[in-house]
Amino acid sequence: MVAHSARNRFSGLVSRVIRDTVMAQVEIQSGPHRFVSLLSREAADELGLEPGVLAVAAIKATNVFIEIPGGR
Repeated sequence: MVAHSARNRFSGLVSRVIRDTVMAQVEIQSGPHRFVSLLSREAADELGLEPGVLAVAAIKATNVFIEIPGGR
């Protein structure tokens, strides 16, 4: 990749891929962090996403989430 706009990039291994006819759920383990992304099955197939593949989770946040410390 030559240029990108996402500032938060996490390299890791694909740990799980669940595909259906239209969508795919992809999990990436990057150190202690686990990222889950939903994308088209076509995109997941074109990228060759399978468990064990090295991938990068590029995060560009456009939402703010509210959390309660300590949970419930």
